[in-house]
Order: sequence, then structure tokens, then C-alpha cells
Amino acid sequence: MSGTGEEKPKSDSFALVAALFAINVFWGASFVANTIALKSIGPIEIASLRFFIAAPLLFAITYVWRGRDIFRFDVKDLGIFIVMALTGVTIQYVLQVSAQDYTTATNASLLINTSVFFIMFLGAIFLHEKLTWLKIVGAIVGFAGVAVLLGNFTFNLNGQAIGDILIIGSALLWAVYSIYGKKIASKYHPLTVLNYVFIIGTICMIPFYLLTPHSPVASIPATAWASILFLSLFCSIIAYVIYNIALEKMDASRVAVYIYFVPLSTIVLASVVIHESITTTTLGGGLMVLLGMYLAEMKR
Repeated sequence: MSGTGEEKPKSDSFALVAALFAINVFWGASFVANTIALKSIGPIEIASLRFFIAAPLLFAITYVWRGRDIFRFDVKDLGIFIVMALTGVTIQYVLQVSAQDYTTATNASLLINTSVFFIMFLGAIFLHEKLTWLKIVGAIVGFAGVAVLLGNFTFNLNGQAIGDILIIGSALLWAVYSIYGKKIASKYHPLTVLNYVFIIGTICMIPFYLLTPHSPVASIPATAWASILFLSLFCSIIAYVIYNIALEKMDASRVAVYIYFVPLSTIVLASVVIHESITTTTLGGGLMVLLGMYLAEMKR
């Protein structure tokens, strides 16, 4: 009995690490999926359809799997769910997909890594997670990499810079989502939190969808639907469930480090699938961002 009890945490830990690796590869692929879908439909359309599918499907799976009791929650926590819905679903994905109308999938996936530094500082302020000098040096190096990626910044609203700035805004929102998710993780099952975040976030997405041009559903091509289904099933339902479970069991800053794999998978897939080239500036700035993340998360 004692031997079994000692082995189980190691097994669970390995499974969680493997799952975190997988979902960040999915999220890396999501930038390529967005790029493919953007050839046929608009960014608000992509973000909306993604959650119009994911939210009811997650609700149905949860209800069948865990029953109605999983949906019980304290009304005083509704405000937290609303903040998480806006920062983790509605505004976050409107910004992220809209950004890819201007910038490349590779740039977007590199800049989304700034969420690691935002989570690190917000975690120190609101969750009292330890902020070491290595983390501070890592943040400085990482943001220097961001400056390199934004090296051609201009105030031309049609330029790549606006897309890069929107992605950084999306990263900041993801950090806020992660901090609120960590604060509430010990109180509710991850599926409880996720269902309300998806439901509220999807409801808030409806005005964006209705007030912007969108195609008849029947006219959307198969390639765009394939991208949307991948985003809904793998990048939303599966990835969010695993991410919220990880927040329950690990420090928010530790969970964030797995975002290393987002740009790596994006770079490979963007090169193979959509033939996106990598510039010297992108490579240099991206390596600085990744180095900053490594310094921020390494042991002293």
C-alpha cells in the first residue's frame, strides 16, 4: 500500500507535464489555424464560432460526465467568473485573432509569450509568489526581445506593429485570467470554472459577432471549418480543462513556463503548412524572449 501511495504522485505529475506540453503545442498550432481561417472569414467570426461550438459542447460533456451538481457556485464569485470570461475568452480572443490580420503567426506566437512575465509580476503582487532577481533579469531580457520584434514600430495603423501590440494586449489579458484562475482554483472543480467562463464569455461574444460583417454559415469553406473545429475542440475544451487543472495543482508562474512550446510549434507548423518565412529580426527577438523566459523560470 505504501509503495503504491509513493508512486502515484510521480505518475500524476508526469501525466500533467505531458498534458501541459501537448496543449501548448495545440495553442502553437492555433495561430496557424487562425491564419488559414482568416483567408475566408473575419477575425470576430473565427473567435465567435470557436466558442459558439465549444461552450455548449463543454456544457453537455460536463453534464453527462459529472451531473448537475458540478454547476453549483457561490453567487458572490460571479464577478470573478465574469472577469475570467472577459480576459480569457471574449476580449482576449477578439484581440488575438484580430491581431493576425496584421502580423504573422510566428510573431503572434512569440509575443504571446510576454504573458509569462505578466503572470510572474501579477503572481508576486496578488498571489505572493516569490519574485527572484533571476526572474527580474529574465523579464528585462524578454521585454528587450519584444522591443526587437517591435523594432520597425510606426504609427501606421495598417502596419504589422498594430498587430504586435494587440497580441501583447492579449497576453496581458491571459495573465489576468491566470491569476484569477489561480485564486479560485482551490474552491471549485476546474470544469465548474471553465463552464461558466465559456458560457459568460460566449454570451459576451454575441454583440461582437452581430455588429460585425459575417458570412452565412453554409458558405464557409471546409478549410475554415476544419480550423474552427480544431480551435474549438483541441485549443478550447481540451486545452482549457488541462490548463485549469494545472493551475489547481501548480504555481501560476510554473504553469506559464510551458508556453515555451507555443512559438516552437508555431514556427515549425507555419513554415510547413502556410510557408511562412522567418526574418532575422523575428529570430533574434524571439530567441531573446525565450531566453528571458528561461532565466525567469530557472532554479538559482
